[in-house]
Amino acid sequence: MINKQKVVEFRSEFEKAVKQLEENFGVAISLGTISFNANELRTKMTARVGKAQPKLSASDFAVGDEVGINHKKINKEDIFTIIKINNKNIKVTDSDGARFTVSPGLLIKK
Repeated sequence: MINKQKVVEFRSEFEKAVKQLEENFGVAISLGTISFNANELRTKMTARVGKAQPKLSASDFAVGDEVGINHKKINKEDIFTIIKINNKNIKVTDSDGARFTVSPGLLIKK
């Protein structure tokens, strides 16, 4: 029988088990949200080429820091400046003065 405690244990054991695969294949493997019932659990696994990006929070940044945005619609080479830090998001501006509100998880320190 699968319960919440077993799912928590499964996730930690899974993360230990995939370390060798990440090294062998040069990918970062992440496990998505786990859904479960008494007989099974389901999840989505993603393997991305390269090293895993650390998950950053708003406390990891300061006003004036230069950052990039990891989003498919934003050029990876663009540089943004932090102008305000809120509880759940961060306001940034680009060189043209355009302002964006971004989740801290999407920001990359430059």
